[in-house]
Amino acid sequence: RQILVLGLDGAGKTSVLHSLATNHVKRSVAPTEGFNAICVSTEESQMEFLEIGGSESLRSYWKMYLPKVLLLIYVVDSADHARLPVAKQLLHQLIQNDSTLPVVVLANKQDLEGAYCITDIHDALALSDIGDERKMFLIGTHVAEDGSEISSGMKDAKELIAQLVSETQ
Repeated sequence: RQILVLGLDGAGKTSVLHSLATNHVKRSVAPTEGFNAICVSTEESQMEFLEIGGSESLRSYWKMYLPKVLLLIYVVDSADHARLPVAKQLLHQLIQNDSTLPVVVLANKQDLEGAYCITDIHDALALSDIGDERKMFLIGTHVAEDGSEISSGMKDAKELIAQLVSETQ
């Protein structure tokens, strides 16, 4: 059982995944063409992440993987205001058929000028409309300079994900 990592192209999914896996920053510039799988080991568990690229041609594959996953991580670019409505629409479409799938939304690129704060992201994605039955979390993250340690938001995200995985297994 895997953890699915989705989001629009350019949201920072690959960089976030690399940070979670290594605790170090490596910014990835090239978009993921297809899939990217990473295994992350913590003291408690081994987590397998599957990232599917966010370009329009790959989004049709997203739904096929949902029934098989423990958790959905949805990465949004907090500074890309123009595409937040699309990110919202896709997120709502993804989870409408599964009211129990836990969702962790990472409001990425919080370090960029003009990035929406967590409250604005919450509103822009209409997260309050998603329902009370589901475990849902919103964490602000950013991937800092190459080689540096990961941000506190990324550490929080990693701990939360590990906890959710251990609860659902």
